[in-house]
Amino acid sequence: MFGDVIHNDKDWPCYVFDEITESRLGKMLDSKKQTGKCSFPYLANYNVQWFRFETENLNLMDFDEKDQKEFELRDGDLLVCEGGEIGRCAIWHNEVQPCYFQKALHRVRCDNSVIIPEYLAWWFKYNCEHGGFSAIEGAKATISHLPGAKMKKLEVTVPPMDMQMAFGEFIKQVDKSKVAVRKALDETQKLFDSLMQEYFV
Repeated sequence: MFGDVIHNDKDWPCYVFDEITESRLGKMLDSKKQTGKCSFPYLANYNVQWFRFETENLNLMDFDEKDQKEFELRDGDLLVCEGGEIGRCAIWHNEVQPCYFQKALHRVRCDNSVIIPEYLAWWFKYNCEHGGFSAIEGAKATISHLPGAKMKKLEVTVPPMDMQMAFGEFIKQVDKSKVAVRKALDETQKLFDSLMQEYFV
């Protein structure tokens, strides 16, 4: 649908990341300054997997009133890993409220008149799988990082909005199907467990 977005074989317009998004790193964890008076759950690097979040047993950190405004998460925010598997990301849909984010993550807010988070998330995935970040990763012997300054300078291939919206709708339908399948599997497992109890009682 979008072609090779690294080499832009379909000649879509290209934008500098900072022109079409607003991004920032999260709050640095300082264990010495934790009072427990205003503790809230936060996302760390390992909580962000491809297109999903691990939200069980989230750690807590102090976020005062100023921090809460600065590091809040809103529906539609894209959380991008700064280190480890750089670029790994997922779209936040208020899975936990309130929730904030640590420095190892970039919070990205899209200019939705130009680019939508569903497309941008898969743009990151494509780059990760096809060497699009090789210049940033550097030597494999070192831990790769995607600093804010470098991310803001990335060139992003941006297809027409109608194509992005069609893609976004397709993603939403697939996600709904995943939920339905998962629910059906859970119900099947419960039925199986119930029958096993009948057979072995």
